[in-house]
Amino acid sequence: MPAVYGIDLIAKRDRKIKMDRSIVKFWNVHYQTLEEVEEAERLKKQKEEEEARKNAERLAKEEAQESEMHAQQEDKKKQMTEAYNPKTGAYSRHYGKNPVRDEDQKQQIHAILNEKPEPFEHAMATLQAQEG
Repeated sequence: MPAVYGIDLIAKRDRKIKMDRSIVKFWNVHYQTLEEVEEAERLKKQKEEEEARKNAERLAKEEAQESEMHAQQEDKKKQMTEAYNPKTGAYSRHYGKNPVRDEDQKQQIHAILNEKPEPFEHAMATLQAQEG
């Protein structure tokens, strides 16, 4: 009956040397059953289909964002062409179309218009006379 002994450092070293020198390594050998191979193939195919679906969704999302961004750029260009005032050579056609909501701006406008009330009143009277 052979002697039973624990594995010591020398035995581990000898086993490692033996495995390093062998052609077929035990840790590289795995016998698979047919079911394991089929399951691995099925999982691989399922993973590829999932990746393809995710890529298609991502591409559709990117195309939608790109078309939306292109539409926004077109709207900006249209607004800029509409805002161009050829008389002044500036993009000021939309100035003064919306009411002023900021209180600071209202105070500035009031201060500017009331600096010299006589010329302003004279100009307003002239405009009203021309219209009437």
